[in-house]
Amino acid sequence: MSENKTFILQDVINDLIDVKSSLEGALFKLNYFGRMIKNEELINYTNAEISGYKGMAAPDYRKGIATLKINLQTAYGDETTRELPISMLPAPLNERMRYHTIFDGVRVIEHMTQNTDPVKNQLLMTGLPMEMVTQIQPAASKLYRVDGGVTVTGAMILANANILPQILSTVRSRLLGFCMQLAETYSFEIDLVPFKTDQAVNNNVVNNYFRTEVINKGHNNVINTGSGTEIDVTRY
Repeated sequence: MSENKTFILQDVINDLIDVKSSLEGALFKLNYFGRMIKNEELINYTNAEISGYKGMAAPDYRKGIATLKINLQTAYGDETTRELPISMLPAPLNERMRYHTIFDGVRVIEHMTQNTDPVKNQLLMTGLPMEMVTQIQPAASKLYRVDGGVTVTGAMILANANILPQILSTVRSRLLGFCMQLAETYSFEIDLVPFKTDQAVNNNVVNNYFRTEVINKGHNNVINTGSGTEIDVTRY
C-alpha cells in the first residue's frame, strides 16, 4: 500500500511516549493526518499548539493562577513593591487578570522549560501596559493608605514557572489518550481509503475522541505559590 494512503499512527504514539523528543513531531504528524481526512478541529488544535494561541482563547491547561505585584511611590518619593489582591480590581479587569495564560507554541515552551529550575520555585513575569496601571490605582490607594497617598508606577503579573512543564505533559498525555482511542477503532495503521468512504461518520468519531481526551479532560491549572526568581517571558 502506498504511503499516501496509510497513516502510521504508531509513529505518533512513539513520539509521544518518548519524553525526550519535542512535541512538535507528533503535532505535525497529527496536523498532516487532520489535513488528509479534512478534520478542521484536529487541524486547528495542532496549528495552535505548534504556532501558539495568538488572538484566540487558550485551553484551561495553559492557565496558571496569577499574582499581581505593583510598584508604588509615596508622596515622599519612597518606592516599594507590594502584592495587590486581584479580587480588589473592578470587573471585568479582575476576571481578565485572574490567570496568567501561556499563548506560545510548544517549541517556545520547551525552550523556556529548559531555562527554569523547579527547585528554585521560579516565577514567570509579564509587565502590564500603562493604560492598565491606571485602572489599578483606586484599589492600591484603598489598600495602602499612607500620608500623601501612593501612586502606582508599574505592575506585573506573576505565575509559577512549573506551569511550563505541566503544559507539555498535559498535551503529551491527552494526545496519547486520543491516539490510543483512534488505534482501538481504526488500528495502528489507518487505511485512508476506507476511512474517506464514510468520512463524515468517521470524522464524528475522531471529533468525539478528540473532545473527550484533549479538550474537555479537566483544567489542570497550576496554582502560583512562592516568590522565587522572576523570569521575563518576553525574552524567550
